[in-house]
Amino acid sequence: MKYKFAIVVTVFLVLSGLSFNEKSEGRSINIVDKGEYYSIDIPDANYIHNAGYPMLPYYTKVYKFPAGTKINYVEVKAKNVDSMNINKKIIPAMPPLPLNMHINEYKIEEGKIYEKDEFYPSDWFDYNIGMGIENGKRVVFLSIHLYPVLYNPVRNEIIYANDFDISIEHQPPSKQLFLKSEYDFLIITPQKWENALQTLKEHKDSHGIRTLILTTEEIYSRYNGRDSAEKIKYAIKGSIEEYGIKYVLLVGNADNIPDRQSYVPSGSYEKHFPSDLYYADIYFSDGSFSSWDSNNNDRFGEYKYDGNTDTVDLYPDVAIGRITCSTDTELNTVIQKIINYEKSVFGSEWFNNILTCGGDTFTPDDGDSSGVYEGEYMNQLILNTMSDFNGIKLWASLGNLSKGNIKNAINEGIGFIDFSGHGNRVSWATHPPLNSDEWIGYTMYDIPSLSNGNKLPVVIIDACSCGKFDEGDCFAGYFVEKSGGGAVASLAASGIGYGIPGYPSSGVLGWMEYRFFTFYRQEDILGDIWTSSLNGYLNTFHSKSSADIKTVEEWTVFGDPTLKIGGYNSEEAVVYIEKPVSGYLYINDKPVMSTLFGNTIVIGNLNIEVTAYNVDTVEFYVDGNLKNTDTQAPFSWTWDERAIGRHTLKVIGRGAGEDEDEISVFAIKF
Repeated sequence: MKYKFAIVVTVFLVLSGLSFNEKSEGRSINIVDKGEYYSIDIPDANYIHNAGYPMLPYYTKVYKFPAGTKINYVEVKAKNVDSMNINKKIIPAMPPLPLNMHINEYKIEEGKIYEKDEFYPSDWFDYNIGMGIENGKRVVFLSIHLYPVLYNPVRNEIIYANDFDISIEHQPPSKQLFLKSEYDFLIITPQKWENALQTLKEHKDSHGIRTLILTTEEIYSRYNGRDSAEKIKYAIKGSIEEYGIKYVLLVGNADNIPDRQSYVPSGSYEKHFPSDLYYADIYFSDGSFSSWDSNNNDRFGEYKYDGNTDTVDLYPDVAIGRITCSTDTELNTVIQKIINYEKSVFGSEWFNNILTCGGDTFTPDDGDSSGVYEGEYMNQLILNTMSDFNGIKLWASLGNLSKGNIKNAINEGIGFIDFSGHGNRVSWATHPPLNSDEWIGYTMYDIPSLSNGNKLPVVIIDACSCGKFDEGDCFAGYFVEKSGGGAVASLAASGIGYGIPGYPSSGVLGWMEYRFFTFYRQEDILGDIWTSSLNGYLNTFHSKSSADIKTVEEWTVFGDPTLKIGGYNSEEAVVYIEKPVSGYLYINDKPVMSTLFGNTIVIGNLNIEVTAYNVDTVEFYVDGNLKNTDTQAPFSWTWDERAIGRHTLKVIGRGAGEDEDEISVFAIKF
């Protein structure tokens, strides 16, 4: 059965001086017979997957505002509402199932909502507000979920809206926030590794990623906090506000850089798990500190844990990664892998290979009657997205998924690996089609035999606990620490992860797995892909279930968040303004003090200093007007002209390629 309707969304932004209309194309409600039940299918919709509740569609509208914006109210009115009686109930949502190595039989069961004479959801919309980083800037996200269909299971009646009016009243910030930009990248390490990391710092600086190293010893003595983890979080907050940090690397396993346990339980399997998102989620939408312990009971990130739920923001304010090293040798191995990768991979043919490993994640013994081989389905979805890559399928259904074939493929040279299935701390595995008794997989103990040298992949793992780094070496971390091969980076769940039988890409870890590759098509910095994935997930699914919250908190980067996937072009130009430093007052060329609100103020003459690589000349501009061209390093120019008010200083480096940087300053120059 098909019923045509058009959702027209009219949006009013109040107090911003802006208003606009959005209109979607006409869509069809498809009521699909599923035997005992009906399902409602609307193209391009997301679905509510609350176990035991009707599985109903919803749309998400996302609006972004500058950091410091206050959202006063959001109002949505459903218009042109129609109703319809149906003769079967709407199918209940199936629960996401753990991707651990246990049989998890589920049944489609009606919850108590089916006994209530009321419409579900209870309103036509809900919304969430949070603050995070996007494209290097911190923004306030407003995500509005529109429910075009409400269902009453007692009456077996649906009502649906053809139009929505959305009103948003917001107050813009009185001043711009987070203007400082002295450094981009913060490395946090025990003091014993500070010297070893200088090589990585120099390499990053040479590519325009201005890098600062802080030791844990410095942090523990300088910052307040209830414990070492909170002191580190406050140090990251301070580095954002003082230096403009956008990326953070934690150097060390849980013994060297403490983990923060998050209390989002997974039944009897797991009560808590390590979450490095704790360190990245610094602010609520109003700019206040997000401690992850709103009830002050020293259990962090609680969600329905012993009756407690903490208020958390979850949007990352920095991109964060971790090297889970425990020895000097392991750290030096990873540093050299990062540097060699970024220097040598660009243009290599082997990088254009992608290896996919999958099978039948959920079988009939799990209660899955869909006939979908979820791991292979996800693999194919990713191969479709990466269609310009040479796809390699090691699939259970093809009979070629084996440890030996995985090893051989990696040793030949692979740009990406996608593992989709089940896992635990030390291994990944899956099933042959419809056969839960047999496991085919790859373990941490197979990694030492790899000999792929500098042909290092980025590894994506959709499975339980392959990134559980708090109990010793883990599958994802060990891939990166392996000398003579392995991986340059990996992403994995640090606790029990979830999948959806028959619908693997529609939520939880399958969504994260797939979106890594869709975001890679838009950006090639590892940490930016991670933040885009989390922002996208939170905007789409925020607080829909504990599985959604846990998915975001456990998705962990093992490696350098500033990693340029595919490496740098060795002739790529890099230029950035070294002086003036953003957020400082200069008087007659001397830095005097840090300023309030991140403004850069210049009184008197100023010598503009530039760091540049792979350029022959640097051009200096004031408000778009070329003032000087320097042809010899170190590149600089003295700004000695009369100037009053706000001006933009810009530099352009030119060589085989070109790069530019700019800074806004307030000048008082007579």
